[in-house]
Amino acid sequence: MQTFSYLLTPDFLESFFQDYWLKKAVIVPANHPNKFNHLFSWEDLNSLLNFHNLTYPEIRLAKGGQTLPENACNDLTKNCQEGATLIIDRLQSRLPAIAEFTAKLRTEIGHRTQVNTYCSFPGHQGFGCHYDAHEVFILQISGYKNWRVFSPTFEFPLSKHRSNLLDPPTTDPYINQQLKPGDLLYIPRGHWHYAVAVDQPSLHLTLGIDCQTGIDFAEWLSEEFHQNPLWRESLPPLTPNYRQVCRQHLRDLIKEWVKQLETDELIDRYLDEQFMGGQPSTQFGFPAQVGYDLFPEGRHTKFYRPPQPVQINNLPEDTVEICTANKKITLKGVDRDVLEHLFKRTNFSGLDLCKWLPDFDWEADISPMMTQLILSGIVRVEQPKL
Repeated sequence: MQTFSYLLTPDFLESFFQDYWLKKAVIVPANHPNKFNHLFSWEDLNSLLNFHNLTYPEIRLAKGGQTLPENACNDLTKNCQEGATLIIDRLQSRLPAIAEFTAKLRTEIGHRTQVNTYCSFPGHQGFGCHYDAHEVFILQISGYKNWRVFSPTFEFPLSKHRSNLLDPPTTDPYINQQLKPGDLLYIPRGHWHYAVAVDQPSLHLTLGIDCQTGIDFAEWLSEEFHQNPLWRESLPPLTPNYRQVCRQHLRDLIKEWVKQLETDELIDRYLDEQFMGGQPSTQFGFPAQVGYDLFPEGRHTKFYRPPQPVQINNLPEDTVEICTANKKITLKGVDRDVLEHLFKRTNFSGLDLCKWLPDFDWEADISPMMTQLILSGIVRVEQPKL
């Protein structure tokens, strides 16, 4: 878990999952103030505003605990001068560094991730006290911000359990501390919080981790039942005369349900589908992916594998199946151990492949294998720099 370890610092990773994950908020102090600057900066924010066509609600403003109406974005600068907080969602779809960052986290923790940015100005509060329906990590980029975190009043809320429908806690916050550049704050789902920038403008990233729950598993099961005629069959008449018949019919369905639930095959299929369902950080690699200039430097060609979940299955007749990001390809005569070694790397070359496959010929064996991986978008060709 290299990326997650970097967020938390290596020495804190084990105790984090044991003592804090899903339980209580914690601040991880910066080991240096520029810790997250490779991910985002004021320059990146200005680039998004100047060169990207951002539309509401992907870009929005908040002030005094309220999200401002859509037309407030027509005069973005004026509203920010008056203390509004600027929010831009889904940076992973806009910036390569964030896309790779979230893709690596997706493979390490298995849950879906999203990154938003918040730009706040001194003495002003964008949002009121609220909680989120996902795990939250605050990565402080620039400036200082006072954070207050309170205990939950509603355990493990889902997205439909909006905090504005409930009263915030009246107890004191269990975290009342200022974040400085490079600090990280973890806030579990359902824990109330708010923040105020101090002294100077504040820029931070919010990493949201949307974990699967038992409710998601139950909804997935419901879709599975749609494929079973026993569950599609109509119930007997819902009248007192047929109550016993209806009761027995439902008992039989429950027995069938329990029988399915007790099989590891069903559970493993659900876990595999959820883990493999994430999108890669980058999906296109032209012109090679279209079939042109696949090996511009022969065996010296460099390749890049976007970080994404990969599953390798053995099939009959010396064939393996590679599943990743809703794609499937089959390869014949390739050792599974070699493929697993390949998919542990994000960067490698044709020369590396020759070392890993000493008994394989470059032209007859390795090039055809790589051609399939490149054309399917699983591996990209790094074009030589001019």
